[in-house]
Amino acid sequence: MDLITGTYFGWDPLTHTVDCTAPAWDVDVRRTEGIRPESTGVDHHACGHPNCGHADTFRRVEVRMVCRGCDTVRIISGEGLTERHLTTEDTGWGQAPTQCGGVWLWPGRPAAPGADPHEYLVTLQGSAITRATLYGIITGYRDSSGGRVWMAGAEPDPDGAHQISTLRWRHASNGLDSVKAAAEFIGTAATAPQRPVVVTV
Repeated sequence: MDLITGTYFGWDPLTHTVDCTAPAWDVDVRRTEGIRPESTGVDHHACGHPNCGHADTFRRVEVRMVCRGCDTVRIISGEGLTERHLTTEDTGWGQAPTQCGGVWLWPGRPAAPGADPHEYLVTLQGSAITRATLYGIITGYRDSSGGRVWMAGAEPDPDGAHQISTLRWRHASNGLDSVKAAAEFIGTAATAPQRPVVVTV
């Protein structure tokens, strides 16, 4: 299963020119079979590994995009690429966030097709999610009785005491009984009284 941070972060937008009047892409795809240049002689290109498909020919995929507002063209191509046809419900990414408990929830991939998302990233506003606007995370898990419960982390902090997914958080709570309870925890974590740390010497 993909981590939700990889779903939303680490992707570079395809940019337009600064004076683009209508930044939008028209996208086409082409699938062809390529021939390796050195394969015309007596020695053919082949890979000795039984699980490798390298040979004289290979599948090639090209994605072509044009922006009519700035006349920018981008062509992305590769050899042996995999393609998946999905919906926003399958990936989480591309769906609009929902407001819950005073914060905005950005859904991740569902645990199974047709199920609710397994994780959410959280922002304080609903206009965009970036690393700078990320405020929290909600992750579902099963407790010892098999019931679905949730954990939440608030305020990303590289030195935070709590780790959820690949990030560290200043505040965290687990065993929450619903996504709404987790969202409410995140919405009030910064102002809620914190339990004192007791140190015994």
